[in-house]
Amino acid sequence: MNESGPLKTKINDFISEIMAIEGVLACSIVSTEGQIIGKSDSSKAPSPFLGITGATLYASAEAACSTFHISTPEYILVETVKKDGYIMIKAAGKRNLIATVITDTVNTSEVKNLISQLSEKIGEEI
Repeated sequence: MNESGPLKTKINDFISEIMAIEGVLACSIVSTEGQIIGKSDSSKAPSPFLGITGATLYASAEAACSTFHISTPEYILVETVKKDGYIMIKAAGKRNLIATVITDTVNTSEVKNLISQLSEKIGEEI
């Protein structure tokens, strides 16, 4: 039996669940090393670039936290100068991240809560 078939289906299902969250324009599931595990098909934001950028942002934040002797980041939220959208990075287990581009028309706290619920499942299953 091909092991990658069920895993690929599971990853695609997680991507679909993330994209179903109101306000999410694009997403990637990426390893903390920057390897793309899964990505949305969005013309609004290139998901491979989002995943790599997310891993880089997370690594930088993790290094800063270490420097200041505080725990690793749970979320990273990038707010733009024009308030026209957000980039949210969420840890999903010890080795994976969820990177999303979010529209400016939603409550980021609600998106954060929904992403948090999915990140627990992703962390356990991938």
